[in-house]
Amino acid sequence: MVCGSSYQQECIQSLLGEDEDEDDVDYGRDEYEEMIGRDDFHEDTINYENVDNIMDDHDDDVVDDQDNIGDGIGVQPDTTTVPTYEAQGPSFHANTWDNIVDPSNVDIPFSSSWVRGMNFSKGLIFPNKEAVKQAIIVYSMDNNKNYITELSNQKRLCVKCANESCAWKVRAFPQRKLNGLWAVTVYGGPHTCPSVGVNKDGRMMDSNFLAKELHTYVLADHTSKIKDLQNLMKERFKHDISYYKIWDAKQKAIANIHGNWEESYQKLQKLLLAYKDSDPGTQVSFRSINGNIPGTIIFKYVFWAFAPSIAGFAHCRPLISIDGTHLYGKYKGKLLIAMATDAKNEIFPLAFAIVDDETGASWEWFLSCLRTAIKDVVLDSSICIISDRHRGIISSIAQWPNDYVPVYHRYCIRHVASNFNTQFNDKFLKSLALKAGYAHQDRKLEKILDCLKEAELKFSKDPNPNIAKKKSYSYLIKEDLEKWTPSHDGGHRYGAMTTNMSECFNGVLKGARGLPISAMVDYIWCKLVAYFNDRRTKILGDIEHGQEFSKHAMDLYEANYKKGTRHYVRPFNQQNGVYQVCTPHNPHRSDGGDHSHEVRLLENTCTCGKWEIYKIPCSHVIAVCIREHVNAMRYIDPCYTLQQRLATYSHEFCVPKDKSLWR
Repeated sequence: MVCGSSYQQECIQSLLGEDEDEDDVDYGRDEYEEMIGRDDFHEDTINYENVDNIMDDHDDDVVDDQDNIGDGIGVQPDTTTVPTYEAQGPSFHANTWDNIVDPSNVDIPFSSSWVRGMNFSKGLIFPNKEAVKQAIIVYSMDNNKNYITELSNQKRLCVKCANESCAWKVRAFPQRKLNGLWAVTVYGGPHTCPSVGVNKDGRMMDSNFLAKELHTYVLADHTSKIKDLQNLMKERFKHDISYYKIWDAKQKAIANIHGNWEESYQKLQKLLLAYKDSDPGTQVSFRSINGNIPGTIIFKYVFWAFAPSIAGFAHCRPLISIDGTHLYGKYKGKLLIAMATDAKNEIFPLAFAIVDDETGASWEWFLSCLRTAIKDVVLDSSICIISDRHRGIISSIAQWPNDYVPVYHRYCIRHVASNFNTQFNDKFLKSLALKAGYAHQDRKLEKILDCLKEAELKFSKDPNPNIAKKKSYSYLIKEDLEKWTPSHDGGHRYGAMTTNMSECFNGVLKGARGLPISAMVDYIWCKLVAYFNDRRTKILGDIEHGQEFSKHAMDLYEANYKKGTRHYVRPFNQQNGVYQVCTPHNPHRSDGGDHSHEVRLLENTCTCGKWEIYKIPCSHVIAVCIREHVNAMRYIDPCYTLQQRLATYSHEFCVPKDKSLWR
């Protein structure tokens, strides 16, 4: 993760120091595989025949150019570090539309006069040297022939058959008369050598060649699996290619499309500041340290939250799920994500950060940046944060500033149960822990905890010490009940028991987490632009159809309404809104039904706990409203209205400035 003034200088010096004849390798065997085969990673000395006779009379047609830059045909990393800019591939946009274009006005660039299946011949025209090389490799693989490169630089490419008894050769040069297009000026062929003994193991294909072949596929879908690309290349060239070589080729294809990883870190700050310049509400923060090379810096952390996400959070429930996930590109690290949920209970991406690792320091920095980003949109409410029990998160939230809005930290019940099972390795005990974590009422929670207590007592008497130490009740009860049970939560969770909202978005970003960092940020930007636009359109359609509340709220309300019609209501104090609600006997339920609950309409409470948890009337409240001829929908929290949901996505993403105007 290095950037800075010296990095570019080092790259330039590296390029200028390359041997112009670096392509002089035997294509009969991959250079790296040769070294691996003989367990030798020292510098090879390859003797080539004298090529003085190649410097023939073609110089008259050669375009003047510098002769000192190699073209990197071997398996060594591709040194082309400044790719041609290409628009994002289709995978960058969740909702794509057909692009209908009049092809009559499209300028089609020159490709090549050679097509697969043809023999080479004098006079064939190619757009550039790379196209000549690609054609030679494809031709050689199709015909099971080996060749060696005699000379390769910016003025000429000369290859010949690896079999000394065969006269096959191809020489190509750039032609001034053809505006620099490359032409085959010397051809000796066809091959007269046998194809016996040539292995179809992809040795003639290096990762640079494969990167060009994979370019179109990776541009269309950068999430393509290596195995799928491996099968694709085998079907195309009839050669078995190693998994690593395809992986390396995919990384180079990604770098050719999106810029390489080093340049991507250099571009990152400019890209994020361009987003901020287009909408000043966007929050961006960097933390860097000085690199070992003078004049360079190393990005340690970077945080960003787009303005539409910040503005939209004001209309979401004050609930945030945070999680971290691995990056798996050239540079490892972690992507930290903060997610909210909208009125329909759909994920709402709020903020992101890239850090070196999940530590107390990185989580503290992330949460500090998050507080700064949303400080103006949560003035009148508290915030509930759901996470796993990472020590860094627990420590950071414990240090929450007193002068900020209150924060309530809650644990993901799935992680609690997973840690519980790691401790005791007992599926039955794990199921009890999960039931305890989902219990809405103290009565139900106490019943489950009693089962765990009895199990612990029984295990303690077992002669097997591994069983006797299963103190499952003691393990759970030492955790603050408010952090992992809805019955003691106080309604801050809004019924959200896991970090699924963050993890779902991790799945959306799975392919992007292997992209260069700037491309990944651009990918997230494009996803959110499409996501916001799509949501607005659908919400407006729902409002036009007369809907008032989100489908999530109405599904829960209607299920409760159906139950409420079967309850019996006894008023205790109508003036103060106090009622007893009795549920009928239900032999199909584990508890048999036949329960009594107290509803206090003026205080928005019911002893079942669900009204306080979900902020949607439970069946007991609805039963009271039916008796009193009151519309129970008036008690649905406004956070579930479609108007609130529309406001969540009303802040539009702004088109960023052209790259020439970036600071």
